[in-house]
Amino acid sequence: MFRFDGGGGECYAVAAALLWGLNYVVVKLVLAGVSEGQFLLLRFTLSLAALVIWLRWTGEDLRFRKEHGTAILILGLLGVGCYNILWTYGIHRTTAANAALLISTSPIFTGLYSAIRGEERLTSLNWAGILAAFGGIFLIIHGGASGGGLQMNAAYLWGDLLVLAGALLFSLYGILAKPLLNHYSPVKLTTLAMGFSLILLIPFSLYQSPIPTWSALSLRGGLAMAYIVLCGTVAAFSFWYHGIQKSNPIRTIIFHYLVPVTSMLLSPLLLGERPGRHLCGGAALVLAGLLASGRRKRALAAPPADRSA
Repeated sequence: MFRFDGGGGECYAVAAALLWGLNYVVVKLVLAGVSEGQFLLLRFTLSLAALVIWLRWTGEDLRFRKEHGTAILILGLLGVGCYNILWTYGIHRTTAANAALLISTSPIFTGLYSAIRGEERLTSLNWAGILAAFGGIFLIIHGGASGGGLQMNAAYLWGDLLVLAGALLFSLYGILAKPLLNHYSPVKLTTLAMGFSLILLIPFSLYQSPIPTWSALSLRGGLAMAYIVLCGTVAAFSFWYHGIQKSNPIRTIIFHYLVPVTSMLLSPLLLGERPGRHLCGGAALVLAGLLASGRRKRALAAPPADRSA
């Protein structure tokens, strides 16, 4: 499922980032008709159903090794469940610009985690590239439309902290997934993690919105939801896991910088939003940072894959 005919993990990471970038724009259409809790429940239950159907059709089962159960549970609860809850709560307690910038700290945290664990030797050029790409995101957001730029004050502190906590969890996501991808296919691991995430997402959604109001979802919102499920969730998460499997967490997550760039490029076309005055310069800085952060002298060899599960 979701395979390219060539290339390494980078092409999968780029594909996921582009899909997620459009996802940020499309989500606004859906949230005009349903609450955040209902959106999360609908998104991940439908996505899980689509993944299970695909696995059944391809003949792949959902069994996993007993010794991997705890790791998969943690991956689903933290990397999918907690991350999405923190992001959803946080973005409603801060500005979209603040949230986008704080989520973009994920590659920095992943680089620190990987360096501490000795899984990736980052050079000074790598770090310069990561920070340059982050600077590009800052430039894009800070130069946004009037009233939409960064807002640094106490009123948004709680929301900022929630989003920052989400960034920390997303940075752990790839690191936790990498060893499991030596035993399970990307699609299967996506399915298992998403299934465990519902342990948190279902209570959260029902607590926030105990009475569903799906009838409020317009035809346009329904089509947007179909994109979010099939492309922005099922395909994007599978691509992301493919990227991690073929490369490593740090070389994959740096492409997450493309998410806000894609979103801000498409927002004027799909939502009629005015582009920021520093969009082109910021995007160029992001791309330059990606090129620099992707260069390395040598990588640690990955352990041989074992797909006996």
